[in-house]
Amino acid sequence: MAGADTSYFLPYQEKWINDESPLKVAEKSRRVGFTYASSYRMFQKCMRRGRGFTQWVSSRDQLTAQELIRDYIAMWCKLANVAAKGLTGRDLTVIDPEKDITAFVCTFPNGARIVSLSSTPEAFAGKGGDVFLDEVDLHRDSGALIDMAYPCIMWGGQLEMVSAYRVDGSKDTPFARVVAEAKKDNPQHASLHRVTIHDAIAQGLVEKINEKTGRSQSREEFLRTTRAGARTQAAWESQFECKVQDAGGKLLPAKVLAPCEMDAAEIAEIERRFPDARRVAGYDIARRRHASAWSEWLNVGVSWLLVCRETHHDMPFAEQRRFIEAKMERRERRILRLAMDSTGLGMESAEWAASRWPGRVDQVNLESHRRHELCMMFQDWFNTGAARIPADPALREDYSTPFLRTAANGNVRVVVPEFEGGDGEVSHCDEFMGGVLARSAADSALGAWTFPPEAVEPDGGAEPASPGSRTLGVRDESNSRRLV
Repeated sequence: MAGADTSYFLPYQEKWINDESPLKVAEKSRRVGFTYASSYRMFQKCMRRGRGFTQWVSSRDQLTAQELIRDYIAMWCKLANVAAKGLTGRDLTVIDPEKDITAFVCTFPNGARIVSLSSTPEAFAGKGGDVFLDEVDLHRDSGALIDMAYPCIMWGGQLEMVSAYRVDGSKDTPFARVVAEAKKDNPQHASLHRVTIHDAIAQGLVEKINEKTGRSQSREEFLRTTRAGARTQAAWESQFECKVQDAGGKLLPAKVLAPCEMDAAEIAEIERRFPDARRVAGYDIARRRHASAWSEWLNVGVSWLLVCRETHHDMPFAEQRRFIEAKMERRERRILRLAMDSTGLGMESAEWAASRWPGRVDQVNLESHRRHELCMMFQDWFNTGAARIPADPALREDYSTPFLRTAANGNVRVVVPEFEGGDGEVSHCDEFMGGVLARSAADSALGAWTFPPEAVEPDGGAEPASPGSRTLGVRDESNSRRLV
C-alpha cells in the first residue's frame, strides 16, 4: 500500500496509513484520528487483497467494536460505492462457538473480511491475518491480548497497536513496555509512531475539527479548552501528552503532599473563622495490632482542610463507641457525614453507628476494588490542590507510604502495606485510611448539598491579607493555587 494517495489525511495519519512494517506501534493523544485513519487502511487492504484476507480488530469494549464497522467502515464503503455485508453493525456473528466469542463481521464482495470484536484475547488462538489493537493500554488484560495477537502475524501478517496511556498506569504496563523497548534496543523491529496533542495541533487537527463542526476556534483557544477539560494533571499527561504515569511508585509522594501542607496554627485560624463550615469525617476501626484513626475535614470554598486527627492504640470497642458518640453529638462543629470501615472488624461498630445516626453514617466496604477506587479519589484531592493538611512529618510519612503496583495483566492496584516503625510499633497507614474514608464521606455528602459554600468571612470580611499569605481567598504565590 506504500505510496497510496492519502492527501485527505493529516501528515501523521498519512504516515501511519502508508507504513507497511510488520509491527507498528503508536503512542498517541486521544481523539486525534488514529482509529479513523486505521479504518481507511483496513478498507483499502480488503479492497486490494480479496478472498482469504481477514483484518482482525480488538477494541476495549463491544460498543467501540460495533462503531468501527457501523460508523467508519460503512462510511468508506458508501463513498466508494461498495456493497459490503454487515455494515449496520446490528448483528453479532459467532466466530468461536466453544468459547462463545462473537464479533461484528463485515464481508466485502471480493470475500475479504473485517472481524471487529471486544477485548477477547482467546479469539486470536489459531488465527492468522492482520491484527489491529485499539487503545491497548486501556484493555482489561492488555498483556494477554498482546501475547495472543502477536503469533497471528508469523506468516506475513501485520500487527498494529495504538493507544493513549492509562491515567492510573505505569511504565510497567505491557503496552508501556512495548513502547519503551521500541525506543531502546527495539528487539522486535517495531515501527514507532508518537503523536501528542501538540503534534496533532501543529499538523492541522484544529482546522479539521473546525471544518467538521463549523466552529472557528484558534489553535491556542482549542488547546486551552482541551487542557481545562482534563480533570487532573495525570489525566492531561496520559491522555493527551503521551506521558506514562508513575503509578508504580508512591500514591502520594512528598512532591505532591508538600504544596498541600500548611502550618497547623493557620488551619486552626481558618477553622475559627468558619465555625459553620461543613464537616465530614472518616473512622478506621482497629483494636490491638493497629491504631483506630479519626480524620475530620472542613470544607471551605473548594478546599478541604484536615482540622482534627486522632489515633488510639488498643482502645476497647466500648470506649471507641463513646468516642464516636462524643464527636457525632456535638452541637457545634457538627459532623454532617461520617464514613466507617465496615470490613471485618469494623462491621459491627459501623452497623451500630448507622443505626444510631440514620442518614449521617456510611458503612464502607474496603475490599480490594472499592479500596482502590477510594484511594484514587483521595489522591485526587491532593493532585488538584483541594486538600490542606498540617505540616507534620509523622502524617507525611503515613500518607506517603501506600503505593501502586502493576499486575502482570496491566491492572494497577493500591497497596497499603504494613511497616515497622522506628519505635517497634506496627502501623498500616491508619491516618491514611481515615482520610480515605473521609473522602468517601465527602463524596456522598456532596450529593445532598444543594449549594456551594460561600468563601466569605462570617462577619462580613476581614482585613486584607498580606501578599503571599496562605489564608483563604488569597493567592499563594509559592505554588500558584487558591485555597478558595
